[in-house]
Amino acid sequence: MSADGFVRRTLLAHQRQCQRCREPRPVIRQVFEDLLDQARGTAFGRDHGLDRVRTLADLKAAVPVRDYESFRGYVDRIRGGEGAVLTASDPYALLATSGTTGRPKHIPTTRHWRNRYRGPALYAQWGLYFQRLGLDRYRPGHVLDMSWERPTGHGPWSAGRDLPVYSITKRPASVGPRDWTPPWYGERWFTDPGDLSLYRKLRLRAGSDVRLVVAVNPSRITALGELLNDELEQLLADLRDGTVLGVRDAQLGANRLTAARLEAARAFGGRVTLVDLWPRLSLVVCWNSASARYYRGWLDRVAPGVPLIPFSATGTEGIVTLPVDSHTCAGPLAVDQGLFEFVPADPAEPAAPLPPDVPTLNPDELVNGRTYRLIMSQANGLYRYDTGDIYRVVGRVGRLPRLDFEGRGGSVTSFTGEKLSESDVHAAIRSVLGTSAVTSGFSVIPLWGRPPGYALVMEWDAGTGAASDVFCARVDAELSRVNPEYADKRRSGRLAPLRAMVVRPGTYRRLAERHVARGSSATQVKHRWLHPDNSLLQDVQDLGSARTPECSRGQT
Repeated sequence: MSADGFVRRTLLAHQRQCQRCREPRPVIRQVFEDLLDQARGTAFGRDHGLDRVRTLADLKAAVPVRDYESFRGYVDRIRGGEGAVLTASDPYALLATSGTTGRPKHIPTTRHWRNRYRGPALYAQWGLYFQRLGLDRYRPGHVLDMSWERPTGHGPWSAGRDLPVYSITKRPASVGPRDWTPPWYGERWFTDPGDLSLYRKLRLRAGSDVRLVVAVNPSRITALGELLNDELEQLLADLRDGTVLGVRDAQLGANRLTAARLEAARAFGGRVTLVDLWPRLSLVVCWNSASARYYRGWLDRVAPGVPLIPFSATGTEGIVTLPVDSHTCAGPLAVDQGLFEFVPADPAEPAAPLPPDVPTLNPDELVNGRTYRLIMSQANGLYRYDTGDIYRVVGRVGRLPRLDFEGRGGSVTSFTGEKLSESDVHAAIRSVLGTSAVTSGFSVIPLWGRPPGYALVMEWDAGTGAASDVFCARVDAELSRVNPEYADKRRSGRLAPLRAMVVRPGTYRRLAERHVARGSSATQVKHRWLHPDNSLLQDVQDLGSARTPECSRGQT
């Protein structure tokens, strides 16, 4: 496909997506019929009598709502070599993602699912980006795509019996003409050689006219901006000499102009930004909901003044929303991707399994301003799957609800009813720092004790003495200000004061690198400002980064 043809294809796909918002009923019916075609002749279809299903009401009566653990037995049969277990189109791979029980989930992926659903959705999504940029063709150098990578070898997720197992962001090959296959698919910077992947991308794109940076997780973009500063001397040397990490590269010439521009920017402001590196950078794309919204200030620090629009609300299990306009965080429900049902939910309440026969609402029954837990059915074999994800309705696009991802159900911690949330923690730290650009150097963890309480695990420079305790006390006071229940429990003595646990600068970056080295994709490694348990303590101690490990003794 020519570069011109590629962009035209994305723009047409985006136009079709907008049309589906205006009149979604035909595609909803098509998706329903396709899911039944995929399921009827399978083991799952026979177990649930899907040959008798004709309507959505029939499907709800035949198939109970269930979480992944109820699908695990079917997936194990697929891994054992059995065909037609969940879908008529047999899986060619399993996609690995984290599970709530500590066991990884393996999501079947089929050629039918990629060619009919996932691939076309990505063309529509990128059509919006090219429309925003006013580009009518792709020119090499205009895009830095960090939303997925082509691995150059087999990673830790390499075999599941006869099926390969890997992360959805490490997809090694396109599977057909409708699958997402951008023109940069074969370019050097797009492949992932391992540990040096991010610096390598930075170096290979350093002399390009990048207009668009795309990632799923904002932490990938902030990491790029921080790496630009941390490795600036190395990058300047590589630009002057036409090298990569000091090794001559036959495909790269010296680029002293870019090196001089970066040196001038550093001399003027002390730090350099992605805009200093790419002066015509015009759009940043990444998640901007739930905990990802806390990166907004940091994103503005590494890419000041660059507009931000969201990546699709997507997971390994499937795409939920697709952006069609300039809304900063929410998109319309992607009714061409699956069947979606909703259960009213409070994101502040502890998560609990849904009853198999829980009543559900259809998309046209949702009320603006309210929050709902998502149940979805996709052609990858997950039928009436309880995702555990909570969405807020923030408006409508045509006939479809515009949904903002709130997070997973039960994403709060509570010893005595304080219901501490990640937004509480971020707001408190932001207030004490006096800036919205809060970096990922802080996390709060629960600590059991008499009374129970929380610890602030924070990167802190050596030699600052008691300043860390003072900072921690101020955060504790701010938590009381933003969360009245926390304040009440602190006053009554039912919660202990927030305790400081100091770790070395760079600890969280090294923890993320270790997760990636162990097989997690960079997209799946997300910083948490609030952890549900104290496993972070063990991770920090294993890394040898804790300066005050005594904070953890007797508290678990």
